[in-house]
Amino acid sequence: MIKAVASFFLGALISAVGVLLHNAFHPIGILLALIATAVGINFVGQAFSSRKFKIIAGVGWLAVALRAGSYGLSNEILIISNVYGNLFLLGGLFIATVAAIKKI
Repeated sequence: MIKAVASFFLGALISAVGVLLHNAFHPIGILLALIATAVGINFVGQAFSSRKFKIIAGVGWLAVALRAGSYGLSNEILIISNVYGNLFLLGGLFIATVAAIKKI
C-alpha cells in the first residue's frame, strides 16, 4: 500500500516537473520534460521492482498533467494549447504509457 501511494506521488512529481519545464526553455524544455517522464517512470519501476507501480506512477503523471491543462478558479492554465503544450500532453502520455507497459 505504501509503495502504491509513493509511486503515485512520484508520478505526480514527475509530471509537475514536466509542466514547469515544457514551456520554460523553448527548444530544450520540452525535451527535458519528456526525458524526465521516461526516466522517472522507469525509475519508479526499478525502485519498487514491479510493473504495476509503473502504471500507478503513470496514473499520477496523468492526473497532474490533466489538471494543469484545465482552467483553474481564476482561469489560469499551466499547459496552454500551443505546440509545446500539445507535445507535452500527447508525447508525455505516449512515453508514460510505453514506459509503464515495458518490462522491467
